[in-house]
Amino acid sequence: MRDLLPALQIGDSLFPSGAFSHSSGLETLVADGVVTSAAHLAEVLDVHLQERLARSDLPALLAVHAADDPALVREVDRALSAVKLSSEERAASERMGLRLATECARLAPAPALKALIADVRAGRTPGNAAVALGLATRALGLSREDAGLVLCYSTSAALVSAALRLMRLGHGEAQAVLLAAHPAMRAAVTAALDVDWRDLGPCAPQLDVAAARHERAAIRLFAS
Repeated sequence: MRDLLPALQIGDSLFPSGAFSHSSGLETLVADGVVTSAAHLAEVLDVHLQERLARSDLPALLAVHAADDPALVREVDRALSAVKLSSEERAASERMGLRLATECARLAPAPALKALIADVRAGRTPGNAAVALGLATRALGLSREDAGLVLCYSTSAALVSAALRLMRLGHGEAQAVLLAAHPAMRAAVTAALDVDWRDLGPCAPQLDVAAARHERAAIRLFAS
């Protein structure tokens, strides 16, 4: 119960991470007519959780959450950037990461967060959002597994929020999609515990292509 309030605060859409301005390629899929319903949205969310987060961002988060060496944090951070294929996705993750680290350092001024911010500003590491979240949740006293669930939930909530702005989707349907994804969130964290950060390998080709095509879209509501 002690960990619940920090998890709620950092995972809330009110927290100023900038996640609300990104759709993770969903805008392209909606524009193409690939995603047109709550069922389609649920499929996209499941792929994000199982094939992307569980194989890349989550293992990176779990690794830095347990790390005491800033050099190791930088290695994990650069490894995560290397598997983000679209430039928009990399840029989005870096912008959110620096913002998240900066805001959390004000709330819990841990040395690891301060070191990450300094390294990002000096150009020594990209500062991905999952890496910043791993350090921030540790500073706030959350366990590794709970930190992973915060990442899963905040990512899922941002995607569903984007869908509400992009699709004819009711708030009730959106909440049902989010609730139905809870088992997949837990499964993603469990799977990520067995993935070494040196072996990151997300595999969601349709989402990667959608994210890459978004960069050249003539009209865009979202930054990614």
